[in-house]
Amino acid sequence: MKVSPGEKLTRFIRYGRHFSVVTNRVKPDAFLPHKNSVDVSVFRISELPDSQELSDSEVWEIGRQYIQTKETPVKARADLSDAIIYVNNLEVIQDEPPPRHANITPFPIEENPTTRKARRVLAAKLARSSKLVIPPEDN
Repeated sequence: MKVSPGEKLTRFIRYGRHFSVVTNRVKPDAFLPHKNSVDVSVFRISELPDSQELSDSEVWEIGRQYIQTKETPVKARADLSDAIIYVNNLEVIQDEPPPRHANITPFPIEENPTTRKARRVLAAKLARSSKLVIPPEDN
């Protein structure tokens, strides 16, 4: 099921190379799908019609429960509006379980240098439009 426009999303980040605390930005690699995939996993952190957002601690709990592993803890997240996704001819499709999970799709299939570049351009647009959020100290 397609997610309604106007929702806020988050992409959990497990690798330090996908963001910079110094420049306070998310890097494009955080939004690149795996090589053989056309989907980028995100979680819905607000819902229409009331657009009520989850609390910050509720969002971090989703990351701890469904994304984090012992080897790769959640180090940050990228919050963004789904509006940037729709203006770039992508969609947000609900993909539960787990609860609130969705995919940004379809990224071009990585077949050659042209499609690889197209994927990077889309990832860069999403990264530029997102807000880097670092977990609280007690996380």
